[in-house]
Amino acid sequence: MGLRQRLAVRALRFIQKRGARRVEVLGNTYEVTEDVMNPRYSITGRFLAENLDAGPGDEVLDMCTGSGILAVTAAKGGAEVTAVDILPDAVECPRRNAGLNGVGDRVDVLEGDLFDPLEKGRRFDLIILNPPYFDGEVEGGFDRAVFDPGKELARRFFTEAPDFLKTDGRVLMVYSSIARPEDVLAFAGEGRWRHEVVATKGNALERFTLYRFTRPPRRAKEGGRKVREGGKEGGRGGKKE
Repeated sequence: MGLRQRLAVRALRFIQKRGARRVEVLGNTYEVTEDVMNPRYSITGRFLAENLDAGPGDEVLDMCTGSGILAVTAAKGGAEVTAVDILPDAVECPRRNAGLNGVGDRVDVLEGDLFDPLEKGRRFDLIILNPPYFDGEVEGGFDRAVFDPGKELARRFFTEAPDFLKTDGRVLMVYSSIARPEDVLAFAGEGRWRHEVVATKGNALERFTLYRFTRPPRRAKEGGRKVREGGKEGGRGGKKE
């Protein structure tokens, strides 16, 4: 772990131990425990919430929900939200926070590892990912909100997400400049994900980038054979249309 990462992790641990357990962010109230990232002091959650493009009719998946700040923000915009986290405290907190902010009927919180708790065939208009991104080993509960050893969580996310995204759906993800975002973009690209930069924000230690990811539509099938781009049929003896 580099010096900047060590300093950032040290600052986060200090805030988690000493910070208020009930905070207000963007006009909403959140209660957290020591193991759940405090949305008042963590830049990434607020940054994503300020740039969230979820609205009425959207089906939204908030992955690694933590305090539930993104689930609450999306629900307040009229979306129907499913939130997922592997940490028990990060399941109880967003449930409570959705109720505190009057959107408990539009936020369903599930406990599990990434997409595991979701029904097969369930698809979303928007998937939000505010992932852990520092190097380091996961030992305690809060470590799950901070460390992604070998970027395995990010890699799994971009491998599995296509099965849960609608054809015209999108992914919003925030990532830090001190955590090798180029590695994540590279293996997302291997999965045919396209990305664009939505916004950036920085502090003395790191710069955060909000990315929007989309995937090209799956190729249509006709007569049991794939139709290639440019109007060509696949298979032997294929002819131009």
